[in-house]
Amino acid sequence: MSNEMNPNDPRNLWQLQEVEKVTITVQELKFHSARFERRIHWRNVREYAGGALVIAMLAPQLWRSHGWRLVPGVLMLLGTLYVMFELYRRGSARPVPSEAGAAASLEFHRREMERQRDALKSVWRWYLLPLLPGLMAVAVAVSIDHGIDFRVIGFVAACVVLFTGIWALNEWAARKLDRKIQELKAMEAKDE
Repeated sequence: MSNEMNPNDPRNLWQLQEVEKVTITVQELKFHSARFERRIHWRNVREYAGGALVIAMLAPQLWRSHGWRLVPGVLMLLGTLYVMFELYRRGSARPVPSEAGAAASLEFHRREMERQRDALKSVWRWYLLPLLPGLMAVAVAVSIDHGIDFRVIGFVAACVVLFTGIWALNEWAARKLDRKIQELKAMEAKDE
């Protein structure tokens, strides 16, 4: 197999095309960085509010439950807390240092976008997977009480659809960020 690229392959045509040279001022870059930082901040606020709502809904249930009935609520609570911690660790917005020049600001912004892209690409591992034990424990508890009926099957199907949608949406956002990262890399290469 040859290592040469076939110039007629559409994928190779896309990769071989010249990137348009774009210039950006420090002020424009800081504006874009601040807008990106605000978008990430408000996304996280919504996620934290959702986590707080889940915790607020679980608290009364945990207070009333005893024995093995605590398991679904405790697993959901632990999963939610873990997701919130990981969101803080992986997805918190970081501001561009105010004293940074053009090249340093561009590099910082690109690295922040890469960090956010990586968090989005791994969402199945740190966001969805920790919630799965609690949701499955809920399905098992309902099955024990009522048998495996349409409620359990519907619940599991809804979880699969919801998780698949969340994963797909995050993959789409990661691809979108990746395109912007490539644009920033092209700007950095031009500055070198």
